[in-house]
Amino acid sequence: MTGPAAAQNPDRAFGGLGTESTAPIRIDADRLDVFDRENRAVYEGNVVAVQGDTTIRCSQLTIYFDRNPTGGSGDEAGDAIQRIECAGPVTILSQDQVATGDQATYDRARGEMVITGDVALSQGQNVTRGERLVYDIDRGVANVEAGATQRVRGLFVPGGGNQR
Repeated sequence: MTGPAAAQNPDRAFGGLGTESTAPIRIDADRLDVFDRENRAVYEGNVVAVQGDTTIRCSQLTIYFDRNPTGGSGDEAGDAIQRIECAGPVTILSQDQVATGDQATYDRARGEMVITGDVALSQGQNVTRGERLVYDIDRGVANVEAGATQRVRGLFVPGGGNQR
């Protein structure tokens, strides 16, 4: 599923971050540094970012943006976000799913969230672990990859996936 319906699908993890999402992003942090010439903003300390039903918690969040990509007056700043990088530990909550890892990158143009470093993806009591998680937000497809020292591991509890 693609397009606006995919971004608004309440059954999709990280759905609030979809490429078609028009929901505002609210970010709270202890500090903000803006580097105009580098087109980036760095939030540090107890960072909490919320868009739609998706919440990201991390130590540092860096937003890379394209200044006025359509030649507008700057009011379209939310549309100018190209990439968001999170340094961890990182926790991403969306509906009944929780993903954790050491780092995360959201590439808006690709509609992709990549989480690396001792990744865990859980839904209820069900947990899948690996070294890297690539999540195609618009299609709702997750790929968990093994690392050099660990294999992908899953624990699935019968009837445990839909508990809240």
